[in-house]
Amino acid sequence: MLIPKIRNDFDQIALHEQEGWNHNSHYHNFLLKQLPSDCKNVLDIGCGTGLFSRLLAKRVDKVIAIDLSPKMIEIAKQKSRQYPKIDYQVANILQWEFPVNQFDAIVSSATVHHLPLENLMPNIQAALKPGGKLVILDLLEHESIQDRLSNFFAVPLNWIFQTLRNRHIKQSPEAAAAMKEHLRTDKYLTLSQAQRIYTKSLRGARVRKHLFWRYSAVWQKSSATS
Repeated sequence: MLIPKIRNDFDQIALHEQEGWNHNSHYHNFLLKQLPSDCKNVLDIGCGTGLFSRLLAKRVDKVIAIDLSPKMIEIAKQKSRQYPKIDYQVANILQWEFPVNQFDAIVSSATVHHLPLENLMPNIQAALKPGGKLVILDLLEHESIQDRLSNFFAVPLNWIFQTLRNRHIKQSPEAAAAMKEHLRTDKYLTLSQAQRIYTKSLRGARVRKHLFWRYSAVWQKSSATS
């Protein structure tokens, strides 16, 4: 894993971050709908500048929000001064000490492609309360003709959303360069790879493809598990 590079990349990206519409925020409402009905305590893995953490804090009692990038956490704290429910932490989630039976939900958006999922899943399983849910959104690599055909819908819709919702945002050359450098080493799962990994580790996990080059994985821990 390229932990120092990932940390440095996101420290640079954070300096130019502008919170507009993107392929991740498009699915925030979908992710919120997956939370358990009586959700009070959530772990947000890879929180970035805290946009989704703040949405969570409007619905639950406590959010622990973790990111590898100190600069991302610094900005998240600045933007979240009126959200005392959020506990922001700079940490490598692979070295973080997961509490047992602690969380009603564990969520992550556009982060787990940086992580060895098979190593992470046992910790997630243990940290969820019985009946708790894992809710993940991540980037997807095309693997079939059907995947590529979806671009006929995704590409024009992406242009429309970008035009209508981000008209006030102008990306600087520095921001574009920071993102380009990060994407240079990014690698993503195909849908079949994601389905294989999640269903092997988490019995009953639901993995589905979404339009804007994303997939979701949702799994609920058995309420009988202790």
